[in-house]
Amino acid sequence: MQASRDRLRREVEMRNRSAWNTAALTGAAYAGKLRRFEEYFADRGARVSEPQTSAQMEAALQVLAAAWGAEAAGPE
Repeated sequence: MQASRDRLRREVEMRNRSAWNTAALTGAAYAGKLRRFEEYFADRGARVSEPQTSAQMEAALQVLAAAWGAEAAGPE
């Protein structure tokens, strides 16, 4: 799950940078100086989260399996 969050953060960062670069290259030419990227998209710091418990991971796995139509195997 942490890898998914990291990927989403990277995607948001890339979209924000792309939007800022577009504004810098187009809008700033007409309207004047554009503030630095960091002023618009300040790093608010990563939320500190605790590792998921085994029960949380099991619940997430069951939800994903149900969504994909997998049948749950009992403990062996």
